[in-house]
Amino acid sequence: DLGPRLVQAGAIDPDRFQEVYQEAGRPLTADQLTALMDGSDAPVVISRESSHFLLNLFWALGLANRSPLLEDGPMMSYSEGDIGRFASTGGWTLGARPATELYSSASILELTPRQHDLVERVANQVHRPCCNNSTAFPDCNHGMAMLGLLQLLAFQGASEGQMLEAAKYANSFWFPQQALEVAAFMRVTQGLAFEELGARDAVGRDVFSGTGFNELHRWLADNGLLQEAPRQGGSCGV
Repeated sequence: DLGPRLVQAGAIDPDRFQEVYQEAGRPLTADQLTALMDGSDAPVVISRESSHFLLNLFWALGLANRSPLLEDGPMMSYSEGDIGRFASTGGWTLGARPATELYSSASILELTPRQHDLVERVANQVHRPCCNNSTAFPDCNHGMAMLGLLQLLAFQGASEGQMLEAAKYANSFWFPQQALEVAAFMRVTQGLAFEELGARDAVGRDVFSGTGFNELHRWLADNGLLQEAPRQGGSCGV
């Protein structure tokens, strides 16, 4: 019932949510509409077709679900008294309420203290190449969506390793070009296929933070090994 609970909390305005995908020429599928409005017992599967839908769904979850990480972590430390100043807050325009009101406001997933600690531990390990912040500082949409995904996984009893593995593949669909370059780098330098690459390494600061990835990208460029991924992946907006 994740979709309906997000709608009930005002984190998602279903009409505005659907309109974004209509305008992008990728209207929600029947299954996605069902998951959003009625809930679904189907497994969550990320693919080229579902990655944008899941990015915004989990963005809403990460933003609205009550979290000690949001209330006491870097978002508050760097907010300068204005929590709406970040891309992950000010950029969320698909709610029925302002993002600043939605921020850590609803018990959509009621995690135990131990589960919250697990989310924070994993979040500190998961980076994104658009900046140097980990998911523990979810100041953009990808970071907030990853926080929502990690919360769902912890709520469902996933282990730290399973959460990191899920983060590895979610990042791969949200940042396909960067993931392709990481795969190329690991194949050449370590003889590893992407699926063999440890999840902690795949999402770590050394290769998937802004600085780490830029160094990897520069190495590939210097050695004539750059490739281009299929056009996909989410932007830093809805």
